[in-house]
Amino acid sequence: MSMRACLSVVAPAVVMAFFAGTARAAMSASAQIALTSTVGADNHYTITVDNTGTTNIGTFWFAWTPPGAPIEYDFLPTAPSAASEPTGWVGLISPGFPGTSIEYYNVSGSAISPGQMGTFQFTTTDTPATLQGSVFGFPITTSFIYEGFPEVGAFAQVNPTFVAAPEPASVGVLGVVGVVGVVGVGLLRRRRVAPGQRPAAGF
Repeated sequence: MSMRACLSVVAPAVVMAFFAGTARAAMSASAQIALTSTVGADNHYTITVDNTGTTNIGTFWFAWTPPGAPIEYDFLPTAPSAASEPTGWVGLISPGFPGTSIEYYNVSGSAISPGQMGTFQFTTTDTPATLQGSVFGFPITTSFIYEGFPEVGAFAQVNPTFVAAPEPASVGVLGVVGVVGVVGVGLLRRRRVAPGQRPAAGF
């Protein structure tokens, strides 16, 4: 049998087994991001992640794609000056290529359990219009959730869609609704930060 013929037989089986195995994890989430205030050039954003699946969420990696999906990218054009996270979580501002991402993950707090929400914040000079852009065809706010530590175990992609929301008197608000995309198993790669490491910057 030729190599092409072998691949035509094996590939569908591998794909089916891959999704059959990961479907058991049943990870999914939606997310909303709002511009909560602006001070000078600094824009303060709040992200709310709603666990719509049946497993805990231990990592929310904002503006990022993992290796193999198809390449590891960090999408924020400007490095945030601060990030905050739920108690017991880490909010690591993570430089990469071609920009920056924020790696939020649980160390000693509570994971986001099914039906519950987690709140994350960051400050950047990037405007809402900038965050609605794309890099290499990916929306800048493309994110991933993991059941445990970053790049370990089951994960799901969150594909945000920006939705204009009514503006309060002093704050412009944009909503982002995240829908779950590809579900998979943690990719093998050297983790950027050891569990327990905490960023210097914060609110």
